[in-house]
Amino acid sequence: MKKNFLLTSALLLAGGFSAINADVIYVTETGGGDGMSWSSAATLEDALSWAAKGDEIFVKKGTYTGSFALKVAATVYGNCEGTETAAPTYTTAEGLETFLKGPGDKRVLILDGGAAIYGLDISGGDATLETTGVGRGGGVYVNSGGGLIKYCRIHDNMAVDGTKQATEDNGRIPQRGVGGGAYVWNGRMENCIIENNIATTSPWEKTDNHVWSMGVGGGVCLESSGEPEDAVVVNCIIRNNSTTPVDDAASYPCQGGGIAVKSGYLVNTLVVGNSVNGSNNNQSIGGGIACTEKQAYIINCTAYDNHVKGLGGGIAFQSQNADGMRAVVSNCIAWNNTCRADDYGEGLNNIRMGNPNTDGKLPERVTINVVCVPEATVASGAITSDPMFVDAANGDFHLAQGSPCIDAGDDPAVEGYDVDLDGNARIAGAAVDLGAYEYTDGGSAINEIEANEGEVIRTQYYTLQGVEVTSPSVSGLYIVKKTFDTNAVATEKQFVIVK
Repeated sequence: MKKNFLLTSALLLAGGFSAINADVIYVTETGGGDGMSWSSAATLEDALSWAAKGDEIFVKKGTYTGSFALKVAATVYGNCEGTETAAPTYTTAEGLETFLKGPGDKRVLILDGGAAIYGLDISGGDATLETTGVGRGGGVYVNSGGGLIKYCRIHDNMAVDGTKQATEDNGRIPQRGVGGGAYVWNGRMENCIIENNIATTSPWEKTDNHVWSMGVGGGVCLESSGEPEDAVVVNCIIRNNSTTPVDDAASYPCQGGGIAVKSGYLVNTLVVGNSVNGSNNNQSIGGGIACTEKQAYIINCTAYDNHVKGLGGGIAFQSQNADGMRAVVSNCIAWNNTCRADDYGEGLNNIRMGNPNTDGKLPERVTINVVCVPEATVASGAITSDPMFVDAANGDFHLAQGSPCIDAGDDPAVEGYDVDLDGNARIAGAAVDLGAYEYTDGGSAINEIEANEGEVIRTQYYTLQGVEVTSPSVSGLYIVKKTFDTNAVATEKQFVIVK
């Protein structure tokens, strides 16, 4: 494989290289070479700066500390062993060993222009004093040009550190923290784990009247500047994030302990253990999920054990200064969430539907389709009986046999999203199930047959709905059927990456 390089005298004197039209750039912790092979691997900073559209960057397991940027449509593959000649495949965001760590006063990574990352563990970011996207995305900031984050773990980041006393609105109010873990603007996040992030970590002033700045999206803030389908979070786990770390009597309203959806789609996602702390404020909403500005679609999500000091512990909708907000909630489970403990918050623990007498036009702007929620007042036809998780106390939110959420959903709502959070077919029975997981009776959705040794003479690809395709046109899970010269056949589920 030929690679072309442009070497200027200035770069040579500085000991640097610029790779032009490189197919693959290799990166290790100790790299300092031209990136043309594992034996001459580059630094991560160099690789990201050299990358051109269509390039791939293979990053070996290790720890990389700094503030990084990728602003072209190249793809980073982390968690490499250092021997790969082709891009690795991923099945989970657990146990990743390519660590990107923030330097202490900057965010970890900014993506733009359609950049994509796979298999990275991202932590230690702080976006307080950034110049691009100030206070947004302490771990990752996907700028308006878009990007893809897939099979990544984003944790222990902050959007704003109040002790740095950053301000906005011409210095009149403390800088708000937006997306403690990630700010996804016209981008997509898939199969990721977002946990233990905070939108605003400290009060702006440490006095008797100290003030917490506004926090929007402790884990994630999702926004589309165009159509809502341009911003998507799908098949993710969002857990143990918060807008601020503690309750406080003098905080600004906060929204979305787990995720704030300004505009976009949240699909097949588990949202658990998140919180909006702060004060008892009616405009603090959505301990798990907050829909705040434009068009939000919350589909087949499970919101459990989230808390808000305001209204809507599981899922909530902004009512003040949000006349353009429209939201649809379909096939979701909101259970065991909590909100402020007074008469105003009564009945609003799990989904804040809104009251025409107190919330203006909010009920007219929110559509609740099939949901499982304890409060019958949320929606006509709501399932109010126990969803019957396998073991919620130990984090297993699969549906147990006999759950009322099995085959109870609205199929059209999940159209275009073929697999659940486990990667199983999204519709396994008579109709789609509620929540992030499809019930499979403990078995695999695919019949696996062990083949005898032999040469593969035919390979066939099928979608998870059983439709045969000549060859995969997009990356995703497929049923792959292999026929051997021994006449044996092996059928298995595989994740296929299409470049």
